[in-house]
Amino acid sequence: MSAQRECGWGAMPLPEIRTVDDLRSALSRYGFPGDRERFEDELAAAIGASPTDDFERPAAVVRAYRHRVRIRNSPEIMAALEEARAGGGGG
Repeated sequence: MSAQRECGWGAMPLPEIRTVDDLRSALSRYGFPGDRERFEDELAAAIGASPTDDFERPAAVVRAYRHRVRIRNSPEIMAALEEARAGGGGG
């Protein structure tokens, strides 16, 4: 029994993410449910709280969500997450 097959997780072509708009598109298509909306909220909050000469917080939000797209595109990681969620994560 494979969590990957049951949930429809398979190898998806990893989208090229070079801009914030690329990331938005990738989150809409490849992200976890709700990722796009959370990304927009977190990015807006990070930008609003950042000094005008330091955008490290917004950059960290972008990096985190780019990583989420990569996780979602990894059948191995998705299978391991499902296994851990089902209680077979050992540890």
